[in-house]
Amino acid sequence: MDDTQPTVSVIIPTYNREKFIGDAIKSVLDQTFQDFEIIVVDDGSTDGTAGVIKEFYSEKIRYIYQSNQGRSQARNHALNLAQGRYIAFLDSDDLYLPEKLGMQVDFMDKHPDYGMIYTSAYCVDENGNSLPHVYEAKASGWIYEDIAFFVPVTITLPTVMARREAFEAVGGFDENMERFEDTDMWRRISKKFRIGAMQTYTCLLRTHHENSLITQNPGKILAAIEYYVAKINREDVDVGWLVRRRGIAKLYVYYGGAMMSVPEWRNQGYLLLAKAVRSWPLVVMTAAYWGIRKIISRARVRVEALN
Repeated sequence: MDDTQPTVSVIIPTYNREKFIGDAIKSVLDQTFQDFEIIVVDDGSTDGTAGVIKEFYSEKIRYIYQSNQGRSQARNHALNLAQGRYIAFLDSDDLYLPEKLGMQVDFMDKHPDYGMIYTSAYCVDENGNSLPHVYEAKASGWIYEDIAFFVPVTITLPTVMARREAFEAVGGFDENMERFEDTDMWRRISKKFRIGAMQTYTCLLRTHHENSLITQNPGKILAAIEYYVAKINREDVDVGWLVRRRGIAKLYVYYGGAMMSVPEWRNQGYLLLAKAVRSWPLVVMTAAYWGIRKIISRARVRVEALN
């Protein structure tokens, strides 16, 4: 790679995000580290997204419009065009904080044996107001088991920077996945490379109506979980039977608990908890499992008291 090419390629897939895409692009342009390119792949937007992006046209920004093919395909399209030796991502409704790229480039330059780094992130609402939930970067090193099963590590896409070689080694995002495609990618990278964790907060992750849990289809969530579990069982035989069964049980508990938080989805939550026990019976001894059971018991008491 010659010296005229950027150090970092920032990939932004977007679809009908005219309300947020401008702020997302500006948060990249405002970085203290300026040796980057931005690749925006518009996945068939039908609103004013394209017009907002055109306001930012410069030599740093490449804009590609394509028919709607899904965010994984959009990211893969951008990966094929990326010229940077490091790859970063930003969802078009999220924001970088100003030091994000600079801190991560410094880490990657100093740690050539690491294939990827992620950071902590704040959560904000649609208007940018702070929310109590945060994502904390903790585990680092060879952390396949921590990443693959969502427990205890959830790596959020905008916090990631990875070497180009990492994607060349594992391939692109799975275009058959509508959920968990980012975790699936980190899972594959974590089998071949060390992962770095930076506790600094570098991103603002926006929560709004369109991406909140309660607006999702519970049947599609269950199908996505089973697709991901099948991939693990098919592709990760080398990590061992016990690691997979124990990890899959924890994954079921994690999402079972999340679905139990939505009253209309309680049956799906029970289903995942039952699957957890079948996958690894000793999961009933974990604190997470019993925490969910206590929540269920309290809910029953409240319902009975009302009857």
